[in-house]
Order: sequence, then C-alpha cells, then structure tokens
Amino acid sequence: AQRLLRLEKGHIIVGQDTDGMTQPDEVSLRWAISSKKPFFVGSKSVDILSKSPLERQLVGFELGATSPQPKEGHLVIRNGNIVGSVTSCEYSPTLNKIIGLAYVHPEDAVPGTTVVIRTDDAVHAHARVAKTPFYDPDNLRQAL
Repeated sequence: AQRLLRLEKGHIIVGQDTDGMTQPDEVSLRWAISSKKPFFVGSKSVDILSKSPLERQLVGFELGATSPQPKEGHLVIRNGNIVGSVTSCEYSPTLNKIIGLAYVHPEDAVPGTTVVIRTDDAVHAHARVAKTPFYDPDNLRQAL
C-alpha cells in the first residue's frame, strides 16, 4: 500500500526509480542542488552534465484499467529503438487506472504524449505521459 501511495503522489524511490548514472535533471531534482555552495561532492560532474542535452527523462504515465500492465524493467520504445524503461508501475484503485514512472526520450516528456511500452509477450501498450502527482496535486488531502 505504501508503494502505491508514493506512486500516486509521484514520489521517486532512490535505487528503484534512479540508478548510479541518474542525473538530477533527468528526475526533475535540480531544485535540490544549492547554487549557493561553491563546491560539493559531485559538483564538477553536475556542471559538466548540465551542459549536455538530456538523453532520457523520468515521467509519469497512465494507462486504462484494462490495458496490459507494464512491469518494472519493461522497455519504452520510440521509432523501433529502446529509449527507456519502466521503473515503477501499479494499478491505482483510487484513480481506476494503471499509473507508473518511466524513462522516455526527452521529446516525449510532455504531458499528453503517447509512448509505447513493450509488455509481456511483446504486446505494445500505448501509455499517455501524465503530470505528477497523479493524485491530489494541490495537497488538499493534507489540509486539516
């Protein structure tokens, strides 16, 4: 249940939705890097990588409740090429749809874009890139 709740809120799990090669910009975490610090461990790498175009972007995606459900590790295909993979995916009974996070080509990272995910038995699921959080984007449920 806890994993589904974090996914509905669009929260990433380091080590599941990221790997040792993940850049802050790929997972929209540039805000977590202080520009006031003159140096920190990894600052040189972040500076170098920020000057290069992104090769992938972590996005939220959604599918209808009856679509084949992708599994973690299933591939995202673009023009016949592998461009990413699913990092998290669950059926949300609250939203009555399948939601997940996946790396896609940066040009496909726009909400509303359709991406192809290769599921079991080579079935192609057509997912829609969605804004995160999927549930309660204004945090109204947290207000007392």
